[in-house]
Amino acid sequence: MMVRGSLSAVLLLGAMVHGAAAQTPLAGADKRIPMEPGFRVYVLVDMEGMGSAVKAQEVIAGNEGPAYRERTGPDYWTHYREMLTAETNAVIRGARAAGARAFVVNEGHGGNRFANLLPWALDPEAILIRGYPKPMVMSTGIDSTFNTMMMIAMHPSWGKPGVMAHNYAFAEFQVNGVALNEVGINALVAGEQGVSVSLVSGDDELAKEVAALLGDRVVMVVVKTALGGSAAITYSPTRVQRMLEAGAREAMRRERGGELRPFTLPTPYRVEFSLRPTYPDSLVRGVDALAPRWGFEKTGERSYRYVTSDARQLAHLLDAIELVVLP
Repeated sequence: MMVRGSLSAVLLLGAMVHGAAAQTPLAGADKRIPMEPGFRVYVLVDMEGMGSAVKAQEVIAGNEGPAYRERTGPDYWTHYREMLTAETNAVIRGARAAGARAFVVNEGHGGNRFANLLPWALDPEAILIRGYPKPMVMSTGIDSTFNTMMMIAMHPSWGKPGVMAHNYAFAEFQVNGVALNEVGINALVAGEQGVSVSLVSGDDELAKEVAALLGDRVVMVVVKTALGGSAAITYSPTRVQRMLEAGAREAMRRERGGELRPFTLPTPYRVEFSLRPTYPDSLVRGVDALAPRWGFEKTGERSYRYVTSDARQLAHLLDAIELVVLP
């Protein structure tokens, strides 16, 4: 993703190398985000959980692969990307007002191949990670130099009654028997580095999952009330931005006050996952082909088992699977 300049900075982090030996680090995996002084905030930005968004046409560009070509609309390009950028800026504004000084924003949404935020409209002091593939997908570049992680515009897990609910490519994903959604998976990667999650935004169904996984001290900004997978009671974009700004200020207060702890699980991580039932058999065969290189075991028609003691390695595997799902 690119170097920092006078406008929005972009950090370009490498691409995956095919045909590497089992569990070989991906290209770019050893590259670090430029270090800046002060309290550092890692902001993970998805899109389905932003305010007002209720359907795929608002978060998909149509260039993500054959299955997505008919799932876009003009509002994605002219409105929703702008609103997502404004939500991100609101979080940065609130965190800065409470003492944060350095911000790294990672595009975690696969729409437009992880290039949804408008770099020219993003807070000019933020470093931006965008593009695809990237070594750890939604947690690329996270390390122990960060003081907190904030996740915005997130969504519930596959099968939950929330707006555009899903979890990467999976129908089920468990680590040591604990069901993890995208918030939980990335909280685990950050937690292994000693970084706690202080803020999450999304719908009310996601709020239930976050409270069960991370506890009630994490600030949860509920930007809409789900009425199903493609409908919600929503607030205006301006009000959502005010809510996020206030939430980020409170998240900083709790983080700096020692109220939050990194999310961790015992090692080794015993990972069990299954692919979505909606995926064609050809995609399942593509994931099967990764097994010899990554060292995971097939346990059912589209289910697998993987063991690792490194959450970053798990994130690398997720990137490899994304390359099958989003070629």
